[in-house]
Amino acid sequence: MLSQAQQQHFAESGYLIIRDCVPLELLDAVDIEIDQLVESDPPAVETTGKHFYFLAPKKLPAADAALRRSNGLQIAETLATAAPLIHGYGHIQVALNIPSWDHIPGGPHIDGYHDPRRPHPFTMLAGIFLGDELKPGNGNLWVWPGSHLAHAQLFRTSGVHALKPTQGHYPVLDAQVQLGDPIPVLAERGDLILAHYLLGHNSGGNTSDRTRRALYYRLSCANGDDQWPKRLTDPFYEYPTIRP
Repeated sequence: MLSQAQQQHFAESGYLIIRDCVPLELLDAVDIEIDQLVESDPPAVETTGKHFYFLAPKKLPAADAALRRSNGLQIAETLATAAPLIHGYGHIQVALNIPSWDHIPGGPHIDGYHDPRRPHPFTMLAGIFLGDELKPGNGNLWVWPGSHLAHAQLFRTSGVHALKPTQGHYPVLDAQVQLGDPIPVLAERGDLILAHYLLGHNSGGNTSDRTRRALYYRLSCANGDDQWPKRLTDPFYEYPTIRP
């Protein structure tokens, strides 16, 4: 389902955009579901910028269907074929970005630092865009291309707990590990992003006239958590098809 060029881009940059992946009828159902969610549990009136909901898939059946009934999950599994992919943390994230928020992220982070004892890496972050984000300042996701390789190098040289003191945020710990410049992800409604767990990312500002909406799924190879250090030190541990 993916060309060699697409697999190469994911291997080198750490992410891939699949255009027009989710059919309109699935997106419309998600819109209704999020409308109901926001109505029942609205953000505070003064809220601007990031506002998230984390709910079990059974609580968000339309959001779950958007990944499973489109080609999204199947495409993800063509990249990470070690085992079937499941919801890594047992939730789906509804990500809002409420205007007006004039913000440029100063640095990236990786997820999985909710446990003070150790990180909980997963395999892949998938995201579905629910609106057009065709220019910066639309609440875009920002990514640091190639940072999945730099993070793996950091963990190999400084240990798997290197980002524990900063809860997954990249500090200046090792001058030999450079992340490069970030870019805002430009996408349209129905596009899918697949991002390596180790890819540094963050939220950008929203100076548009509408609230940005997206869905995020933390996908994990089944039974992969037993070897969680390898997920940090070997960027292709669960990606055998793209390792070459």
